[in-house]
Amino acid sequence: MIFGRVTRGDGAPVPGAALTLCDLSGDQLDRAAADEGGHYQLVPPTGGTYLVICASSTHQPQASLVAVADRPLRHDVGLTGGGATLGGTVGVQHGAGTNGSGTGVSGWGDVVLTLTDVRGTVVAVTRSGDDGTYRFADLTEGTYTLTAAAARLAPVAETVRVPAEGHVTHDVALATRTQLTGTVRSAGAGRPVAEALATLVSEDGHVVGSRVTGDDGSFRFDDIAHGVYTITASGYAPVASEIEIGPGHPSEVVLSLVPPAVDGAQAPPRADVPRGDDGAAVAGNGHVANGANGGRHLSAEDASESPSGGERW
Repeated sequence: MIFGRVTRGDGAPVPGAALTLCDLSGDQLDRAAADEGGHYQLVPPTGGTYLVICASSTHQPQASLVAVADRPLRHDVGLTGGGATLGGTVGVQHGAGTNGSGTGVSGWGDVVLTLTDVRGTVVAVTRSGDDGTYRFADLTEGTYTLTAAAARLAPVAETVRVPAEGHVTHDVALATRTQLTGTVRSAGAGRPVAEALATLVSEDGHVVGSRVTGDDGSFRFDDIAHGVYTITASGYAPVASEIEIGPGHPSEVVLSLVPPAVDGAQAPPRADVPRGDDGAAVAGNGHVANGANGGRHLSAEDASESPSGGERW
C-alpha cells in the first residue's frame, strides 16, 4: 500500500487532489482523492516500481516513481504553484450597477492593473488584453487593492478579497473622461471676450478648475469626468482713477484693468498698452492712470464697451 499526504508550499493540505497509480507502461492501476486533511491511499497489485501522479485544479501536477516492497510505503506529495487566481474584464461600464454587477463592461485593452497588499507592497502588475480580460495567478490568501489606469479613463482602485485557493472573478468598470471647450462672448455684440475667467463647478459644489480665456475668448478643460456641471464666466474687476478735466489737463485716460487670476497667477499685461521707462501704463500724453497695471487699453470713447463698463456676459 502507498499512503501519504498532499500539501502545498506552506504545509497546508490540498483537499480533493487526485492521485493516480500507474505501472511503467502507463496503465492505470488505482485512483484516489485526498481527504480534507490531504491524506490518501493507493493499493498496488504487487511489489515493484510504480508511477504516482498527483493533480489539482489549483496547483501544478506532479509525477513520482515509487518502489513498493512487501510493506506499506509512505509517500508525501508537495505541490507547487498553488494559491488563488484573480481575473475578469476591465473596461467601460454601460448600464446600471457597479463593478459589472447587473450591467455589462465593454472590454478595454492595454489597461495597467496593479495589485498591492495591505502593507502597500506591489504584489503583481499586468495589462489587460485586447478584449479587456486580465489575470493574476499564484496569489496567497488576503485582502488586496486592485488599481486600474489607462489613458482617457479615470483610474479606479477597489478592494478585493482573495481566498486560500480557487478563482475570484472581479470586473472593473472605468469611466471615460472628456475634453470641454467653449467661448465667452459679450451678450450685446457677441464679440469674444479675452482674459475672462471661466470656472467649472461639479454638481456637489466643488470647483473642478478655472481657465482664463484667450484672445479669441476660448477656454478648455481637459480630462473631465462625465457628470452634471455648472460653468460660470466673469470679467475684470472694476477700477477707479481720479482725473481732472479742463484746460491744461489731459483729455485721454488709460484705465488698466487687472485680468482674473487662476491659482494666484496673473495673466500677462496686454502688449497694446503704452508704457513708460518704469513699465507703468501711460496715456498718449504721458499721464499715468491710478488703476492697477497690466490691463486693457481703453479710450474714453470705447470705455462703455468694456466688461467693467457694463458689458453683459
